[in-house]
Amino acid sequence: MKAKLREKYLKIRENILNRKEKDQDIFNQVINNEKIKSAKIILSYVSYNNEVDTINLLNYFLDKKKVAIPKIENGQMNFYFIKSLNDLKEGYAHILEPTTSEKVTDFKKAVCLTPGICFSKDCYRLGYGGGFYDRFFAQNKIYRIGLCYKECLIDNIYNDEYDQKVDEIITNRR
Repeated sequence: MKAKLREKYLKIRENILNRKEKDQDIFNQVINNEKIKSAKIILSYVSYNNEVDTINLLNYFLDKKKVAIPKIENGQMNFYFIKSLNDLKEGYAHILEPTTSEKVTDFKKAVCLTPGICFSKDCYRLGYGGGFYDRFFAQNKIYRIGLCYKECLIDNIYNDEYDQKVDEIITNRR
């Protein structure tokens, strides 16, 4: 069931029109979000495979807050602080990962911008199937914001006891 949803929404996401305008709308909502404004640390994915763009968000936050990016190590996802986009190189599954060594260990003042192929209106996400975010969220109490194009916001996703919800979803308004 999840595999079919994944396949369907990867195709939908690939064919989204007016992506730049939609990314800009999401960018504006993210930077004006109250949880983001009060956070000291932004945990963010680096956009990949037609995901909502985070490069502009990373550039925006790098001189305003501490920014950390995930890295897959021994089957587990850890976040490392970066100072610039030059601190990234291709890693697990060809996704950019940090080359830095300062690991985030305190998530009290952090917000996590969370990717997903699609999200349900009740805040569940469907990722690529590795379970990295679900395991990370199960171990770390942190405010989670899913970023998603409106075309990939659906009524519900079949979920199991391992699936972790996000706290809110930011999507384009048009």
